[in-house]
Amino acid sequence: MDILRAVIDALLVVLVVVLAVGALYLWKRNQSMASAIERATQRIGSNPQHKGEAALTAGIERIERYLARAERERAQLVGSLEAAQFGVAATDDSGTITFVNPAATDFVGALHGDVIEDGRIKELIDSVVLARAPSELEFETFTPVRRVLRLYAAPLEYGVESVGAVVYIEDVTDQRRTNAIRRDFIANVGHELKTPLGALSVLAETIADSDDATVRTRLGGRLSQESRRISNLIDDILDLAQVESFAAAPEPIAISEVISDAASQVQLAAEAAGVVLFTEPVPADAFVAGDRRQVVTAVTNLLDNAVKYTAVKEADAGKVRVRVTVEEPWVSIEVRDEGIGIPESHLDRIFERFYRVDKARSRETGGTGLGLAIVRHVAINHGGEVSVSSEEGSGSTFTLRLPPFSG
Repeated sequence: MDILRAVIDALLVVLVVVLAVGALYLWKRNQSMASAIERATQRIGSNPQHKGEAALTAGIERIERYLARAERERAQLVGSLEAAQFGVAATDDSGTITFVNPAATDFVGALHGDVIEDGRIKELIDSVVLARAPSELEFETFTPVRRVLRLYAAPLEYGVESVGAVVYIEDVTDQRRTNAIRRDFIANVGHELKTPLGALSVLAETIADSDDATVRTRLGGRLSQESRRISNLIDDILDLAQVESFAAAPEPIAISEVISDAASQVQLAAEAAGVVLFTEPVPADAFVAGDRRQVVTAVTNLLDNAVKYTAVKEADAGKVRVRVTVEEPWVSIEVRDEGIGIPESHLDRIFERFYRVDKARSRETGGTGLGLAIVRHVAINHGGEVSVSSEEGSGSTFTLRLPPFSG
């Protein structure tokens, strides 16, 4: 038994030794593999080829960010040009159009029947590319409608290299028309003031040199008449300036009150001229939105104009009739006179400033030529319109139409 126990103990010792050796071997092997992995990692990190790949990746990312930023900037630039109210066209260095914004499509490369010939624009671009210096041009076109265009072209350069040109196209038709109207208005005002001022000077000198009381009285009346003419002209100029620069506010206005105020302002002149004003009952729902003073001024001018041009008959007084109607979409104020009428050839122009059908009669009645222009501007300010129908010898009917108050 002792011998058997000794043998078993010896086998156990051998087994423990074998397991210990095996464990040591495995530990050593794992350590060697870990060291190998670490060395391989270090070799990979120190390899120039792998460094180049990382640098390339970073460079590609930078290029992508740059391209994205450039695309955003390009989108902003193109969007700004496309939203511009004036035309923009760009070309390459050969003069070929490479960009046209929507505002320029009416002038560049479109159908001949719809737009102007774009030859003038191309000639300007060619000259700018050739001279490599900016240039501008203004010209008129009459097809399909008269327009005035102003062009400004400038070369496009990249360093010392020419890469094309850009041209800016602006339609200045309205601006030129406004300037012409302003010049005409100033000239007309000067003329209208010069005549009565000259008369005042002559009358004053004549009165000063005359000892005849009758002559002085007569000339004094003329002096007063010319003074009123100047005063009326100044008042109309101020009224015109006010209605041209003032936007009507949405204030409810009772047309019955407007008619009453306007009639009271011309009543004395009507009585002096032997003219009777007839006003039909005004509908209770006749309300418009806007500026009360402007509307009263417009109706007063229509009544004053009707009184001045109404013929007084021997057996009967002349009549001016006022009628108000409410029919969607308008409140209409109709002023009819029994005057001399207006020739058909003048109907399209009577609402122009200082336009007179009969200049001699206007001077006699003290008309300034601005009354109907004021009426037209008041109508425009209130989103309405004014019209006239007339027949020579049978009187005229002026109709002012304004939108009803909807508040």
